[in-house]
Amino acid sequence: MTDHHAGPAAGGDRDPGATATTEYRLAHLQERLAREGSGDMGIRLEMRGGSLLLTGTVPSAANREEILRIVAEVLPDVPVRSDIGLTDHSAPGRPEELS
Repeated sequence: MTDHHAGPAAGGDRDPGATATTEYRLAHLQERLAREGSGDMGIRLEMRGGSLLLTGTVPSAANREEILRIVAEVLPDVPVRSDIGLTDHSAPGRPEELS
């Protein structure tokens, strides 16, 4: 898992107004990722203890970096933890054995 700090650590969102704002910002982020982040809807966003956890898979490291760039733009004040994996599109090293 990779930690990416998009900006200074945000305090806990204990204030209901702050929670609503965070939820709005997360919804905006999800829309922007769908539009600009390679159209990838497979990335899940979850707030955990004041940090944003990103999970899912993308086809390339470039896609992952683009997603992290967008996240940093939309939520510059929220620490980000990335657990975005890469799908493996390489050919197998040996023939598949069927039984």
